[in-house]
Amino acid sequence: MTTKTTTTKATPTASYEWLMGRDENGERRIETLAWPRLGRIYRASQPGSPVRKAINAECRRLGYAPAKILGLNR
Repeated sequence: MTTKTTTTKATPTASYEWLMGRDENGERRIETLAWPRLGRIYRASQPGSPVRKAINAECRRLGYAPAKILGLNR
């Protein structure tokens, strides 16, 4: 009996450069991504990383508390 093994690639955490980069419409990705997606990126990033700092700054720029929007206290 033979078994087939499948390997999955680990999805890399979004880099700061990618997050702050511009899409085809010229808008920064951090401005166009939905809050749930930003929350997943936030939780996958290391504490104190530029990615987390950028997401926190974007929340505050829009007048939200990061913990409320990203669901950090669930």
